Amino acid sequence: MRSMTRKAVRLAYACAAVTLVAQAAELVKPDIKLGLWEVVNNPQVSGQMPIPEEELAKLPPERRAQIEAGFRASMARAVRPHTYHECMTPEKLSHGFDLDKKGDEASCKRRVISSTSSELTLHDECDRSGEKTVSDIHFQVAGGTQMTGQINVVVTRAGKTMNLNSSLTGKWISSSCGNIKDAETVE
Repeated sequence: MRSMTRKAVRLAYACAAVTLVAQAAELVKPDIKLGLWEVVNNPQVSGQMPIPEEELAKLPPERRAQIEAGFRASMARAVRPHTYHECMTPEKLSHGFDLDKKGDEASCKRRVISSTSSELTLHDECDRSGEKTVSDIHFQVAGGTQMTGQINVVVTRAGKTMNLNSSLTGKWISSSCGNIKDAETVE
C-alpha cells in the first residue's frame, strides 16, 4: 500500500517537477523562463484502499488493522501541501513531459487534448495487471513566469477506486538555480 501512496505522490511530484516541459511532435514547447522555479502541490486523496478484499480477508485481524492504519497515515502525509524548488534547464526542456511511466508505454495510452505555448491538457489511460489508472492533466503558463495546474488521477483495482487530485501553482524565482541541480523539497 505504501508503494501505491508513493506512486501517487511521485506522479504528482513528477508532474509538478516537469510541469513546464513538453515532448513529441504533438506538444508545443511552453513559453517559460529557465532557472529556479517554486512549485506548490496541494494534493487531495479520497476513495478506497485499492487492495482486494479477498487479500485483506486472509490477514489476521491485527495485521489488517496495521495495514489499514498505515494506509490512513500515509494518506494523511500525502495530502499535506508540498513545496519544491525545481531548476528548469534547456536540457530538461529537451527531455520532454514524462509522467514517470518508466517503460510502461505499452500499457498506457496518451491523448493530447490541447497544446500551446501557454497551455497543455493531456489524458492518459494505463492498464497494468488488474489496475487501471486514468489521468487528466491541465497546466497553464502565464507570462513565462507563472504556472497553474490540475492533476486528477483515478486508480481502480479489485473493484475499489481511489482518487488523487492535485492543484499546483508555480512561479519563476530566479535565472540562477544556485545549489539546486534538479529538484528539492522545501517543505
